[in-house]
Amino acid sequence: MQSDSIEPFSDNWAYLKAELLWLDRLLGMAIARQRHDTKVVDRAARSRVDRVTSHWWKGLVTLEGETAYDSPAERPGGRSTPAKGSYQQQLEAKIKVSQRRGVLLGVPSLCSRLQLSVPEKNLVLMALAPEISRRYARLYNYLQETEHPGATGLPTVDLILRMLCRTDVEWRSLRRCMTGDSALLQYQLLELRSSQADPLLSRLVRLSDPLVNYLLADQPDSNALEALLHPLPTAAPTFLISSSSPLPTPHSPLPTLHRNLWSKLILPPPLLVDLEHLCHRVQFAQQVDEDWGFAAVNGTLQTVKPGSIALLCGASGTGKTMAAQAIAQRLQTPLCCIDLAQLQQDDIPHLLQEIAIQAPTVLLLKAAQSCFGRTSLLADALLHQFLQVRQQHRGLTLLSVHQKHHVTAQWRRQINPFLDFPLPDRDSRFKLWQQAFPEDVPLDATIEWEWLADQFVLSGGDIQTITRDAAIQAAALETNVTTEHLIQACERAKGRQGRQGKKF
Repeated sequence: MQSDSIEPFSDNWAYLKAELLWLDRLLGMAIARQRHDTKVVDRAARSRVDRVTSHWWKGLVTLEGETAYDSPAERPGGRSTPAKGSYQQQLEAKIKVSQRRGVLLGVPSLCSRLQLSVPEKNLVLMALAPEISRRYARLYNYLQETEHPGATGLPTVDLILRMLCRTDVEWRSLRRCMTGDSALLQYQLLELRSSQADPLLSRLVRLSDPLVNYLLADQPDSNALEALLHPLPTAAPTFLISSSSPLPTPHSPLPTLHRNLWSKLILPPPLLVDLEHLCHRVQFAQQVDEDWGFAAVNGTLQTVKPGSIALLCGASGTGKTMAAQAIAQRLQTPLCCIDLAQLQQDDIPHLLQEIAIQAPTVLLLKAAQSCFGRTSLLADALLHQFLQVRQQHRGLTLLSVHQKHHVTAQWRRQINPFLDFPLPDRDSRFKLWQQAFPEDVPLDATIEWEWLADQFVLSGGDIQTITRDAAIQAAALETNVTTEHLIQACERAKGRQGRQGKKF
């Protein structure tokens, strides 16, 4: 076929319309088969059991037409298939001509960038169609027998496999693309919506909103695609990260802190020494292993694990997150801080894969019991692999929990050191009260710091929250912050924690 005789697509929408014509033909055949199959079952079925078991007997009683099958394994080997090569070749040729002419096409650019197969491309098109027209949602509901007011109109994994696969090999290959092997899942461009208890086949397939916007854009250029694959922190909404990080997961950035955090840590001296040593493990590992020869012993290569995994144990507000920030600041590297309690268990495997790829130098996993506790539903092999990858990376992995026993013994054996963050004693609370206020806050000269330290047994996080609440009250009254404001803020905090069933 001569490329000079091929007309390019005029724009991205012209390309999408061509692809949707293919999907329309595919859906038309599927609907015709389902209607025929339904008529056969209705004609012969005498009870609900007959309908449920129709896949066993309908081929025996059907005298005309062709029997529809639920699984590629059930299809007769001699079943004819329409030739698809010529259409696919024509489409690919038209795409190449369009790209040479500078016409930007969303789906082909995505497939080229992520090396997606043709079945994966068709999966994307099936999931994209309901975002273009509700007609596709209604057709999907009909084929899935979910025609009711609450139906989403999204295709299920089962429908996609039935529509796109004609052999066992194709079925297994495409199914693997929806169980973690696909770049679409690794970059969280594809969502499988349902509870973990539901079988994979019943899960709804949906494209992420940013991907839909990219694929439907008038000008889906490469810069927009790269921004989609590696979003800036401000573009994503729930992990806690302290600075720029491309993890494609929900997050909210922690503020950039310019003051010397290390000098602000009010912790027992032995704990400060242990934290300092964690910094040294990163700062001097290369010198010790390579320059001083610890990576090789007697000329034989020795297995060296340059990465450290530490367990930070302590109640909320005792300084675990601030210590991680101080370590990252000392090492002059961003802190990647992720609260696992904000995630669904289904999302965590993809997150761990992304962390392994991006390899942050300092990683803080809050609520680590979500992965390494007794109630974790994650596979042991996945967690072992993650820990091994982090141990081979010259950096720190900090696991944060309230109590050490929240992490099971099999994982504690791979962690060193264990660092306990106690509630501050009276002298520490005295310092925490005084340093909790920024320099510009107007403070009354008569604030009774020692009395506050004696009276209220609080964590550093609680003190920080209370001082801000007192400052808000003082600002509203246009006065300096006084002891009375702090007492009232303490009482409000005590009331909130009491309603939550927490001790104050």
